[in-house]
Amino acid sequence: MRFKVIPTVAVCGAIALMVASAMPVTAGAPATAPGQNKLQCFDGTTDGGFGGTCTPNSSGAKGSATLNLSSSSATGDYAGVYTLESNLYGALLTDITQLSYHYTGTIAAQPGNLSYNIPIDTDGNGTTNFYAFVDAFYCPGVNGVVDIVKDSVCVIYEGGVTPRANWAAFLAANPGARVAIDNFVFIVAERTPSEPSAIWTVNNVKFGKAGK
Repeated sequence: MRFKVIPTVAVCGAIALMVASAMPVTAGAPATAPGQNKLQCFDGTTDGGFGGTCTPNSSGAKGSATLNLSSSSATGDYAGVYTLESNLYGALLTDITQLSYHYTGTIAAQPGNLSYNIPIDTDGNGTTNFYAFVDAFYCPGVNGVVDIVKDSVCVIYEGGVTPRANWAAFLAANPGARVAIDNFVFIVAERTPSEPSAIWTVNNVKFGKAGK
């Protein structure tokens, strides 16, 4: 499994810093009515030190965002989306029914280009033991639809190292695990300086739902 030189853990840390004033990282996200988990943007240009921009295209919960990775930054680009408002945080993995999104891009997805990332709590104390990384290249779906829970051919990398064949296999390997509440679930597009520029659009993003 190959990951970018832009560490995904560092990206998550940037998200945590960015939203700390809105939600303490020691608390779970607030419960919301169906359809209210509005997308939030983050990117390397805003965080500083990298290139890449995220632009929301609508204000709706299932609206789209454009992730533009075409800067000349010597450190590379990243951009992505997350939500503060989801019942997903703190939920048992076995209770989750929706983890999915649709994407289009100006290039075909390659390993490490686009990933869905979930902080996993294996011991019930709320903190992240590892991240589950779902790379669009290894969970190709059909016509750009990544469906982590329902797609039987969707590899999930535990801690970015250990592959699980699909969601069922991941659950079997992590009984009783939950989504951690001290970090954020997010989708990120990444690009090293040696790779081609890319513009991605993500939409119909589902970070769980009311009732998970």
